[in-house]
Amino acid sequence: MKLIPEWQRCYRLYSVQLGLLIAAFGFVQITLLPMWQAQLSPNAYAAANSILASLLFVVRLIKQGPDQEAA
Repeated sequence: MKLIPEWQRCYRLYSVQLGLLIAAFGFVQITLLPMWQAQLSPNAYAAANSILASLLFVVRLIKQGPDQEAA
């Protein structure tokens, strides 16, 4: 498995940032959903997850940084 160049700076990539947001949102669902179950519907959480996943797909298409040459 070959890592991307300068992988230590991956926190700058939009897809990595959004992936971390999705992971944090999942953790919030596990911990807070039982407490807010009466106020928020599961459909709202499902819709939010779908929107975040779609946004992740879009940000993966955004060019970031210089072109990388195949070595």
